[in-house]
Amino acid sequence: MAISQFLVISNRGDTLLLRRLRGDCVGGSAEEFYSSVTERSDGAAPIFRRSGMVYYYIRRSGLYFVATTSFDMPPSFVFELINRIIGTFKDFCGVLSEESLKRNFVLAYELLDEMLDFGYVQCTNASQLKQKVYNVAVVPKVLARPSNPLRVAGSANPKTVPSTVSQRPLAAKHSRSSEIFVDVLEKMSVVLGSNDTYKSMTIEGQIQIKSFLQGHPPVRIALNEGLIINNRRAKTTSAPVLDFCSFHQSVATSDFEKSRILAITPPEGEFTLMSYRISGGATLPFKVKASVETTSESANLTINLYCSMPQHLLSNVNVKCTLPSFVRSASLNMITHHPGQTAEYNQREQAISWVIKRFRGCTGMILKASVSLEPQKTKVSKREFGPINVTFEAPMYSASNVHVRYMRIMQSQAAVPAYRWVRYITTSSSYLYRF
Repeated sequence: MAISQFLVISNRGDTLLLRRLRGDCVGGSAEEFYSSVTERSDGAAPIFRRSGMVYYYIRRSGLYFVATTSFDMPPSFVFELINRIIGTFKDFCGVLSEESLKRNFVLAYELLDEMLDFGYVQCTNASQLKQKVYNVAVVPKVLARPSNPLRVAGSANPKTVPSTVSQRPLAAKHSRSSEIFVDVLEKMSVVLGSNDTYKSMTIEGQIQIKSFLQGHPPVRIALNEGLIINNRRAKTTSAPVLDFCSFHQSVATSDFEKSRILAITPPEGEFTLMSYRISGGATLPFKVKASVETTSESANLTINLYCSMPQHLLSNVNVKCTLPSFVRSASLNMITHHPGQTAEYNQREQAISWVIKRFRGCTGMILKASVSLEPQKTKVSKREFGPINVTFEAPMYSASNVHVRYMRIMQSQAAVPAYRWVRYITTSSSYLYRF
C-alpha cells in the first residue's frame, strides 16, 4: 500500500510541504484540495475523491496534513500514517506550527524521504530516524525550550537503521538534558438538562508520554491509590471509576492491578501510555442555565454560564447557541461587565456566538438576547431554541480526578539528573445544553 503524495497546507491555502512520491500525481492537487475544504462552511469529509485522486487529511494546529492516492486504501492505515508523520515533525521540530515547518522545511523533507520511499512506509520510529537525518532543527523563538531534544550535535552514530540490534544510541549523549513529560488529556462529551443535572456524560482520557531520558531507565508512575475499574458498587467519594482502560504494550499490568502503578521502560519520543473511558460520576466544569420568554413578535433568551472550577483561569471560552430559522434579528446584551468578552449574532448561521477571553473559576457570566421573530410565526416553543454548545480548554484540571501521585525514575546515582513534568488538560469534545 503506497501513497502518491504528501502535503502540508496552511489555513490560508499556502503549500508548506509537497512531496510527490509516485508518477501518478495530478498537477494543482494542493489548490484543488484547498478549494474542496473551503467551498463548504462545515468543511469537507476527511476522505473525498476529486479528479481521480483520493484525498485523506487531518487538521492539526491550524494546518492540513494531506495524503493522496490514485486508488482506494484502508482509511485506518492512511490516517495512522499521517498521525505518525505529524508526531515525527513535532518530535524533531519541538513544536507543531506553521512557523516551525517554514524554518525547518529542509529537515521536514529529509524526514519524509526517510519515512516514505516511492510511497511505501519505511520507518516512523523517532529513535531510528534520529540516527539517519543530518539536518538540525531551528527552534522558533516562541518555543520555551531552548533546544530540540531529538537533535544532538557532534553525534558519531551511524546513519543506518539497526535491524536486529538494539535501537538505543551507541554512545551516551551528555550534551542534552534528560527529561520526561507526562500529559493527562481528557475530552468531555456532556449533555446538560434544564434541572442542573446532566443527561449523559462521557470522558475519553489519555496519558501521553514524551520521553527524552538518557539511558532509557525504568519509570514508575503511580495513579490514584483508590482507582476503580469497571466496578461502580465499590466507588468511594473521590475515587474515579474507569469503565474501560488499555495500556501501552510495554506496561507491566500486574503492578497496576496490585498498586495502581504503571511500570514501564519508555521508548524515546511520544507515545500513549494509557487510554481510558469514564461514563458519569465526574465534576462538571461548567453549569449552564437558559430560559426563553416568548411573545407574538419576539423572544427573550437568557444564558447563564457558571464556572465551577476553583482557582482556575480559562481563556477563550466559546458559547454558541443555535436559533430557530424564523428569527429575523437579535440584539445582545452582556449583563456581566467583564473585559475581554464579545457577543455577536450570525444571521447566515442563525446562531449567537459569545466569546469570553478570560474566565475565572467560581464566577458566572450572563448574556441576554432580544430576538425578533417573523410575523407569521404565532406560537413559539423554547425547544426550538438551541442547543447551546460550550467550547473550552481547562489547563491543569482533571474532570475525572485521575491524577499522578508520583513519578519515579529508576536510575543510578552517576546518571545525568532527570527532570520530570506533569500536565493536565481537559477540553470539550461536545458540551451541550438542551432546552
